[in-house]
Amino acid sequence: MNKNKTFYANLFAMILLILYSFGGDILVPIFGKMSLSLPMYLVLPQILLLVVPTIVYFIITKEPVKDTLRLNKIGLRTIFIVIGIGFLSMPIASFLSLISQFVFPNRIGQVVNRLDNIPFIIRLGVVALTPAICEEITMRGVTLSGYNDLSIKKSAIMTGLFFGMIHMDGNQFLYAFALGVIFAYLVRITNSIFSSMICHFIINGTQVFLLEVSKYLSKLSNQDVKAVQGAGLSSFTMSQKINAVLFYLVLAVICLGVIVILIQKLIKIHGKIGIQSNNVYENDIKYINWPVYVSVILYIFIIVNQLIKIYK
Repeated sequence: MNKNKTFYANLFAMILLILYSFGGDILVPIFGKMSLSLPMYLVLPQILLLVVPTIVYFIITKEPVKDTLRLNKIGLRTIFIVIGIGFLSMPIASFLSLISQFVFPNRIGQVVNRLDNIPFIIRLGVVALTPAICEEITMRGVTLSGYNDLSIKKSAIMTGLFFGMIHMDGNQFLYAFALGVIFAYLVRITNSIFSSMICHFIINGTQVFLLEVSKYLSKLSNQDVKAVQGAGLSSFTMSQKINAVLFYLVLAVICLGVIVILIQKLIKIHGKIGIQSNNVYENDIKYINWPVYVSVILYIFIIVNQLIKIYK
């Protein structure tokens, strides 16, 4: 593998970011004329803006699909550890989301609430299964494969950065970045994209399940749980906000410690090959190049526009 592979990984991620930035302006009017259902309205963009570019990537580069995406089986013990990491990652994501909500609204909560009247299995497919497949093949598949000559830390940070930016939402950036780092570690250590897919599905799927539970609890307590969840921290008093942040901070630190222990167990199972680079000349590889700069500038521009609209 050569230095250009890292450049092409960044270029691919930049193209995805551009597609997500401007693709919506093109697709929304088209979808409006097609009178699509809300699930299709949420799933189709991921297929068109993530899966299709990935297919084009393989057609152009002729890279081996199985090796690039790391479509390798994982053992039952690994699966259980990955599931555990998925559950433990949720308090970390919640803490980072709460921090972000001091500035950005919880738009993802509002979107999930709009799916409230849709059957549970369909919601699970839209919110959990589709992103676990589409986002993983692009970020922990194509993009991460371009960093094989880099150490696991650099690879995880780079894919985490792009994963955070591609969500195109200020509230989601911090926790998407953190989860992207964890997912990258799982894939590099296990040499299988199925580890990150499972972990991704567990995190998103649990959110769908908890919302379903909240619906039944709201009926018993006569509270509008749906409205509260959609509002996020905006429905809390300042003291409630501070207490919530402190609670999740403590929980997040504990969970992070356990995740580190579980990752060490995965390294014992799969060896240290995945955490090392494949290139003795790693320090000569310029992995922060112009596609990265363009992506960051574009993302900052998008976030600034979001802030202007929020506080207008």
